[in-house]
Amino acid sequence: MDQHKNIVPDSISDEMLLLYTEGKLSAEDTRKVEEAMASSLFIGDAAEGLSELENKDDLSDIVGDLNQHLKTLTSQQKKRLQKHKPLDINWIIIAILVLTIVAVGGYLAVHYMVKGR
Repeated sequence: MDQHKNIVPDSISDEMLLLYTEGKLSAEDTRKVEEAMASSLFIGDAAEGLSELENKDDLSDIVGDLNQHLKTLTSQQKKRLQKHKPLDINWIIIAILVLTIVAVGGYLAVHYMVKGR
C-alpha cells in the first residue's frame, strides 16, 4: 500500500485502518481510529469494507485496479466534455446581429408594402 496515496484523512493512515480491521492496533491507536470513524462516515465505510475483504493480500491489486478504472472513466468524461464545447461567443453575436437585420428588414418591407397601398 506504500505505492498508493493515503485514501483516508490525515488523522489516520491506510495501514492503521487495515491493522484496525485485523485487530492488531494498540489501545491508543484503536481509540484514534474509532474517533476518526465517529467523525467521518467515509472512514467508517472504509473500515467496514476492509473488514469484509477476505484476502487482504490482494488489497494493493484491488486499489490499483480501482485507480486504473477511475482514470479510464475520468478520461472518457474529459473527452466527452471536450467534444461538446460551447459555441464561441463571437458566433453567437454574429447570429444575433444577422437575425436582427433580417427582422428589421422584414418589418421595413411590410411597412412600405402597407404604406404603398
